[in-house]
Amino acid sequence: MRILHIITNTELGGAQKVCIDLCRSAVNDGHSVGVTSMSGGYMWQQLPKEVEQFRLKHMVKPIKPVKDFFVFFEIKKVVRKFKPDIIHLHSSKAGVLGRLVSIFNHKRIVYTVHGFDSIRLKHRVFLPLEKILQKFCGAIVGVSDYDKKSLISEKITRNVFTVYNGIAENTIAPEYSLPNFEKKRKIVLSIARISAQKNIDLFLETAKKLPQYDFVWLGGSPEHSVDELHKMYSVPKNVILFGDVPNASNYINICDLFVLFSNFEGLPMTIIEAMSQHKAIVASNVGGIYELVDSSNGFLIENTVENAAQAVKTVLEDDTLRKSMEQKSYEKFKESFTLQKMWEGYKAIYESLLK
Repeated sequence: MRILHIITNTELGGAQKVCIDLCRSAVNDGHSVGVTSMSGGYMWQQLPKEVEQFRLKHMVKPIKPVKDFFVFFEIKKVVRKFKPDIIHLHSSKAGVLGRLVSIFNHKRIVYTVHGFDSIRLKHRVFLPLEKILQKFCGAIVGVSDYDKKSLISEKITRNVFTVYNGIAENTIAPEYSLPNFEKKRKIVLSIARISAQKNIDLFLETAKKLPQYDFVWLGGSPEHSVDELHKMYSVPKNVILFGDVPNASNYINICDLFVLFSNFEGLPMTIIEAMSQHKAIVASNVGGIYELVDSSNGFLIENTVENAAQAVKTVLEDDTLRKSMEQKSYEKFKESFTLQKMWEGYKAIYESLLK
C-alpha cells in the first residue's frame, strides 16, 4: 500500500504521536508512506527516514481563508505526486481540506477524529460541515468508544469505527531523569501543553492543597515562555513547570502518581504512556478517559480541587493500594492499548477500503 498521512499541526501531541507510530508500523510492514503538514515543528524529526515528507508552505493551525485556499492546492499537488492508495487525515482542519481535495476518490479516505469533543463542545459552529463531509469519506475513526457514540449522537453515522490509541512499550526509557532535578518527596506528574483544555489551574490549586508532595508539569505554551507563565499563574513553591521537554514520556519514571486534569479529551496518549510504565492514574472524568481509568488503576474525578486533592492523597498515602493500581494499569495497557493493536485496527480498515 501507499499511505499518505495529512495532519494540520506538527507540535508534538497525541495526534502527532499516533501519526508517527502508524508511519513506523506501516514502514516496518513494507508499505510506502508519506506525510504532509505545516513546515515547522518537532514532528518531522520523529518520522522514520523511509517516510516521504511534504511540507506545506501555507498551512497554519488557525483558520485563515486565504492561506487555506493555497493549502488546498498544495495538498492536491502532493496527492498527485505521491499517488496514495489510502489517504489518512488527522484533526479537523486537515480532515476538511483532505476530503475536499479527494472528493472524487473519497472511498479510500480515512479520517481520524482525535477527540470529537473539541468540535462538539468547543467549535460547534463546524458541526454542520462535518455532517456534510461524512459522505465523502471511506471511514471515520474515533479514538475511543466515547467519541464513536458522540459522533453518532450528532448524526455522523456513515462508516464510523473505533480504533484505540496505542503505543509501543519498548519506546519507553525508564532510566531517564530530569536535568537539575533531585527527587526528595513523592512526585505527582502531568504531561500536557498549557491550554484551557488541559486545566493547569486545577493542577496548581491541587498542589497548593497538598504541600507535602512535589508537583511537576512537563509541557509548555506556544505563546509564552516558562518565565512568562510564572507571572501569569500563581505557582506554589511545590510546583515545577519545566516547559516543553523533548520525548517527555521518557520521564514518567520519576513520578509516584500520574495526573491529567482536562476539560475535554479523546483518548489521551499520556495516560496510556503512564499505564505502560506501571503508574496509578488520577484523571478527569471526561471524554474517553473512563475507558482507560477505573477504580482498579486509579480515580476518575469531577474537576474540583477537593476531589482532585482527595484522590491524590488517597493513592499516595496507601502504598499497598498504589502498587495494586500500578500493576492493573500495566495489565490494561497490554490488553488493549499497544501500538500493535492500534496498527492492526487501522490496517484492517485500509484493507477493507481497498477491496
